[in-house]
Amino acid sequence: MERTSIKSMQKMFQKLDYREKFRIMDREAAATLALAVIIMAFFWLAVFLLKDSAETLLAMPLWFTVSCIGGYLLSIAGVIFLVRRFFKDFDLGEELETQKEPRS
Repeated sequence: MERTSIKSMQKMFQKLDYREKFRIMDREAAATLALAVIIMAFFWLAVFLLKDSAETLLAMPLWFTVSCIGGYLLSIAGVIFLVRRFFKDFDLGEELETQKEPRS
């Protein structure tokens, strides 16, 4: 297990070129958009599937409680998943500073 963590740390700190950084950012944005669509679909499905229910939870209609509280919990779980799986920590401006040519 120690080797895996060392390899993953080495991979994390490898030099990334500017184009690869933008590919990573595009992947992060696409994953974030997908999560937003999933959360929105969950909200509307909860509303439409439970709107005729006479049940209440926390003195509110079941559709409201499930869509709002469930959507909030789904959002938290989704953000944790995104940060662990898709987001990568790197400095975007690092390469820009080294590529600047001195002005004469």
